[in-house]
Amino acid sequence: MAAIGLLDIPPEIHLQIAEFADSRQTLKALSLTSRSLRSIAQSTLFETLRIDLRTDLGLRGSVDDLLANPRICAAIRFLVLRGMFFHSSAPPRNDEEHLSLIQKLLPEMVGLRKVSIYHVILSKTFLDAFLGIAVNTPLHIHLGWNVYPYTVIPTPHTPLQISYLHFKVGDDSLEFCRSMLHASATTLKGLNIQADGDGLMKLAGIDLPFLHDLTLSITRESAVSRSSAAAFLTAQRAIRKLDLRDKVGPLPPIPPSAMPNLRELKASTELVNQLVPGRPVEAIEVTFPLGRWFSLGCDEDWFGEEVGESTARVRMLRVYLITAIRDTRMVKRMVTILPFLESLWLTVSSDVSWPFRSITRTLAAHCPSGVPLCHRSPHFT
Repeated sequence: MAAIGLLDIPPEIHLQIAEFADSRQTLKALSLTSRSLRSIAQSTLFETLRIDLRTDLGLRGSVDDLLANPRICAAIRFLVLRGMFFHSSAPPRNDEEHLSLIQKLLPEMVGLRKVSIYHVILSKTFLDAFLGIAVNTPLHIHLGWNVYPYTVIPTPHTPLQISYLHFKVGDDSLEFCRSMLHASATTLKGLNIQADGDGLMKLAGIDLPFLHDLTLSITRESAVSRSSAAAFLTAQRAIRKLDLRDKVGPLPPIPPSAMPNLRELKASTELVNQLVPGRPVEAIEVTFPLGRWFSLGCDEDWFGEEVGESTARVRMLRVYLITAIRDTRMVKRMVTILPFLESLWLTVSSDVSWPFRSITRTLAAHCPSGVPLCHRSPHFT
């Protein structure tokens, strides 16, 4: 057999060698020792660029090095900027100098697809450049608690290609969020938003015709927050997947015509019972707010018959309980109400697993479409 040199190996074999590397140290070694593997190794090694504005004292030198290597800049897919958490007692700070350096890199990141920015005092110049990229490049954007300049507000006349947006709404960022949603209305498919008070009410009038995946969080539960959340949900007719987190409690009545395409729902038991009836929900995940886990963990009464009133067949059910199930009564109730289950995920205590040894025979009698899957996990203490 004739020997084949590394330079003669087909490109797909080079790619497999680089993909086999399981650490940054290995990728770095490949990029330094193999000319044929350098470009592939570097494209993986520099796929994520993380910049910590609190500790990056040598940021200027790092930026200069990257600018001198356009191939590395082009390999960056995920940019993470993290600053220092804001304290009211701390002296004012200014991130503009750091951001002006990072801004130089933005035009060179032609492969950029995802950006996360947390705890940064954003400057007008940086945001103008950043939103300029979003005009021409599809982006996933995660924005945490930041300080936004009031003079930077995108308009619908300059549409942005944002397909996924994670945003925390505060009094000082509401207008910026509203403008981002307006400008991304024709491309936005996923939204993860945290808002309290009437913030969601003020965003409900924005038409998001392609918003299919919505995660909604309320950290300070109140009647105003619940009404605001209900108004926002009512306005989103395209939603297929809904995840309600934190302190989203029972909502004011939502019209039956709202969310007509809802297929997947993750929420508390009260919200599941409220939102499933009359909608084509096929997958349900039930969570319990902190403080209700222990009171409801082993009580089968929380599982209401409302979950069986979906207009579609419920095929998947996941139940997150901090207190593990100790007998099969709840399981039998579930598959009686939901006879078409194909997958059932529960927390079952390992030290009392004996009642579930014959679970397949028990469930087969109730489930004509097949035997659900019951996952066991260690008992939580």
